[in-house]
Amino acid sequence: MGSTMKNKIYIIEVENNETQSVEKILKKIRENRIIYVKGKFYDNEDTLDSINEKGPAIILNSSGSTGKPRKCFHHLDNLKLSAATSGQWLIEQGFELRNCLILNTLPLNHISGLMPIIRSQTWGCDCINISPNLIKQTRDLLLFTIQSKKNKKHLVTSLVPTQLKRLLAQEDGISWLKIFDLIWVGGASISRETAEKCIQEQIKLAPCYGSTETAAMVTSLKPKEFLMGFENVGEILPDTKIRINAKGLIEINSARIGIEIINSSKTEHFKNKNGWWQTGDLGEINKINNSSYLNFHGRSDNAFNSGGEIVFPDVIESRLNDFIMRENIPINKFNISKVPDKLWGNKIKIIIEFKELTNHKNVEKSLNLLKKFSQSWAKHEKPEKWIVKNKNTNTEKVNYKFRK
Repeated sequence: MGSTMKNKIYIIEVENNETQSVEKILKKIRENRIIYVKGKFYDNEDTLDSINEKGPAIILNSSGSTGKPRKCFHHLDNLKLSAATSGQWLIEQGFELRNCLILNTLPLNHISGLMPIIRSQTWGCDCINISPNLIKQTRDLLLFTIQSKKNKKHLVTSLVPTQLKRLLAQEDGISWLKIFDLIWVGGASISRETAEKCIQEQIKLAPCYGSTETAAMVTSLKPKEFLMGFENVGEILPDTKIRINAKGLIEINSARIGIEIINSSKTEHFKNKNGWWQTGDLGEINKINNSSYLNFHGRSDNAFNSGGEIVFPDVIESRLNDFIMRENIPINKFNISKVPDKLWGNKIKIIIEFKELTNHKNVEKSLNLLKKFSQSWAKHEKPEKWIVKNKNTNTEKVNYKFRK
């Protein structure tokens, strides 16, 4: 093979779903460029500047279905196919795509925050971004949405479970949720309690399953089925096949599975030569009235969900190990585990065992260093508690509890 021409990668740093970032993304797509949409605070990586692939295309950090976060490359065609498929699914339920109004509440460096833009382009409808501040001011949010809806027939959005829980805790939040014709909820399984509250309030949820690698949803439950009490993540969408392998893992076959970027000159297909991609998620397929529905049972590795984001204990562990060595902190060992959290689903706690004979002053100093170091981590990775374990008495003492 001779040397292939490499194409430049344009980096667009986003904080959330700001309009100027949307405009930058659309402009680069129109110019057939390759763009890497990355979160402002995602910086522990070697930046790619070019790749042997052609644009228009988008690179996102996937929350990784197994083991570690990955760089996922999608040609624009994959994203368009995803948008067309979900559009077709809506048409079958009586939606007129041109008459939809999409509200996007999610960050653009996530497949679920990027897809609303692609959907609005593909369906020929409007998309309005809702900032994180506005979604917390439920009264303003409600008034703004009613005003924006005007003559649009169908209101559509996607939320992560944490957002849904926050909104359900307030009257105006509930009123806001009720004006939607469809609310996709992915990122994590919603609790039974949340589902029951939504059924009681007749909120039209559409629980779904998908990933960055599959360019968003590959299954979705129809709101009417959700309201009837179906407890799964829906039917398999028409452009996708799903099967469960011998280990109980979900395998996916679809034309819109992306490519993994290993480095600037090496890419690998996520799927094998027969077109199947093995996820790190456990599931089962159930037949209901001649249709196949997917049940999602959670992850197979030690990663877990926090507010719709995936936490990789191994990634945090190596980050901490480096820091402990670099700063020469007298720690013998530490353990990262999850604590159930009502709003986030799970948060992290870290139990630390200091080296013997470490005095109180050094323990305090070390904890302050660790606390400061973890301040710059992503929200879902910040430890809720640092716990000091006393080896001799085998007791644990909570030293720091972080307040958001």
